Amino acid sequence: MTDAYAAWAAAHALQLFFVLPVLAGGVALLFMQCYRRLSANGRTALFATTACVSFALFLVLALAVEHRGMVVAFDGALANALSMTMSTSMLWLLSWFTYLGDRNLLTVVSVLMTLGLLWRGRWQFAVFCAIATGLGGALNWLLKHTFERVRPLHDHGYVIATGWSFPSGHSSAAMAVYGTACYLMWRLAPPAWRLPCVAVMAALIMAIGLSRILLQVHFASDVVAGLSVSLCWLTLCVAAIERLHASGGMVQRVQ
Repeated sequence: MTDAYAAWAAAHALQLFFVLPVLAGGVALLFMQCYRRLSANGRTALFATTACVSFALFLVLALAVEHRGMVVAFDGALANALSMTMSTSMLWLLSWFTYLGDRNLLTVVSVLMTLGLLWRGRWQFAVFCAIATGLGGALNWLLKHTFERVRPLHDHGYVIATGWSFPSGHSSAAMAVYGTACYLMWRLAPPAWRLPCVAVMAALIMAIGLSRILLQVHFASDVVAGLSVSLCWLTLCVAAIERLHASGGMVQRVQ
């Protein structure tokens, strides 16, 4: 059964690469619409639910990888199917696209965001940005060296990836950095830009994760785990800065 599902996914790889990011953008918009309409307690519950569900998903995948059950079987079948179906032109395109999740590029983006916030006097947001992105990267490094999963074979030559596979560093870093940028835009950008920025960032994060699977440098569970654990961490960081932001507003009103 896993082989049949993997063959179907590989045969529809291009369609999934376009459809899933659009769906991710739609889910992000729905999340923000719900967030805007909720009370303070409702927002706390929404953050808690998101963090718990994300962590639970990561934990399930981590246990599945350790026990080498159906998830690992599907991972291997999908990687093998993609190696036989992906065209060279698609691999070339993805090799450029996946660069948007490169660690060095995202480090530069994170540093520039932090410096820009400090320049504008937004030191609380600057600290949030540094912690959300910096410690998010450290968490991924720790998890990789805890599980030490070997990557799938990828000898097509369009991209070279080394190091451990689980969870995906590109996916985790993209969620941490672009997710942080998404929150900062929601808080600081003009109102007309906020929802479009949320949708675009969510779609970009999903597309980067999918590119790692289609390039066969990560198993599918690596990418889902990277996205979920980083989403959990980012949610906790956003909940903390939102609590601090609300407390600051209350202090200003009292004064």
